[in-house]
Amino acid sequence: MFSGSSPIEKFLFMLLTAIFVAASVFVVNTVTDFFVEMEISNEKESIHQNLALVRSNIEAGIYKDTYLADSLATVVSIDPDFAKENWTIIAGKLLGKARYVRNVGIAPDNVITHVYPLEGNEAAVGFDFRTRSEQYKTVMFAKELQSVYIAGPVELVQGGVAIIARYPIFSDYPTNGDYWGSVSVVMDYETILDDSGLSSFEGAEISLRKQRLDGSTGPVFYGKASTFGNSDMEFPINLPTGKLLLAANYQLRNIEQIQFTEAVVRSIGGFVALICYFSVVLLYRSYKSAHKDSLHDELTRIPNRRFVITLLERLMAPADNKQPFALLYIDLNGFKLVNDNLGHEAGDELLKYVANRLVDTVRASDTVSRFGGDEFMVVLRGVSKQEQIKKIVKHIYQSVESDPLVWCGNQIKPSLSIGYSIYHGQDISIQQMLANADKYMYEQKKKLKYLTK
Repeated sequence: MFSGSSPIEKFLFMLLTAIFVAASVFVVNTVTDFFVEMEISNEKESIHQNLALVRSNIEAGIYKDTYLADSLATVVSIDPDFAKENWTIIAGKLLGKARYVRNVGIAPDNVITHVYPLEGNEAAVGFDFRTRSEQYKTVMFAKELQSVYIAGPVELVQGGVAIIARYPIFSDYPTNGDYWGSVSVVMDYETILDDSGLSSFEGAEISLRKQRLDGSTGPVFYGKASTFGNSDMEFPINLPTGKLLLAANYQLRNIEQIQFTEAVVRSIGGFVALICYFSVVLLYRSYKSAHKDSLHDELTRIPNRRFVITLLERLMAPADNKQPFALLYIDLNGFKLVNDNLGHEAGDELLKYVANRLVDTVRASDTVSRFGGDEFMVVLRGVSKQEQIKKIVKHIYQSVESDPLVWCGNQIKPSLSIGYSIYHGQDISIQQMLANADKYMYEQKKKLKYLTK
């Protein structure tokens, strides 16, 4: 084979052979590792999205029954004697509408006198909260808040474990100086977890614990405490007061399939290294092309137009109890001037800067998205009053416009025009919601004399 070849040619042949073998091994390892990581990443992303859905279901279940129970607390506040006399009728109507409420009770001077239904809850009648410090603390939290406080899960006097919504009752509303007692609405948290999909969740080991109002955390009441010490992801589950913290560790379901695929690719890689390499490149390009219309904006890494439209469709879908929300339509003033004077790179940096500021300013339960160009959308869940919206809008103005973006020695001061529309269950389309917010936004823009971008 080497006859007639010079020593230098032989050396070069061996060197190139070694380089090719090394390159082949590198390509096979790279392609294999890439494929495995891609499969794992897709699996984790799927788990992440399913956990986000579980969180949303838990929040929706607790919020729905809490708001329904608020009417019961209102009746007791207005006329406690009437509420006692008609307790069975009033409490029965609440349980007829609520999904997760298992029983309700009233406690004048923190002693339970009335429970509905009575059957199975007889042990609760006459219970003095002051005799059990853990429950008494939650009653006092509600009194201090002068608003509903979500307690638990706690052990019930009559047996079982539940989440309890504590409503403080004052006889001198709205001064709230004369404390009368409390209304307790007991919710079956195990059913809430079952309906949310948490109990049957596959792909992750999950744990839950309470975060108190002072920021401290309670004991783990679902799953293992060790999950929080070494979690792959954590979600806050927002309650009317306080939060639940959800921690999860991945438990990939198709790990055996991934390992088998890796072994097959490695076994044939030495023979078809270059073919495999170019095939994976083509597959990767196809994969990237198929995900161009993903749910996140490529520049700002926040949700995009498709995401927010899908979210609005879900929030406005027919349901027994629609939750209100506000839609903010935000436009950057003078954005075209930034692009014209400083270039599109500066404009891109400004868009990322504004996006980050918006995300940092609103609540974790709200959604910030880039709607297109220099336009952003913010969905404010549970917000339905103009006073609330104006306060939030003012906070956004202060947060975004307070500090300029420094780019290549230039100070770029963001300027916003913000319009909004409110959804509280009325018969209105998404297009009308957007049009209303857009119209109001342009009115603000005209006031600032930004008639054109």
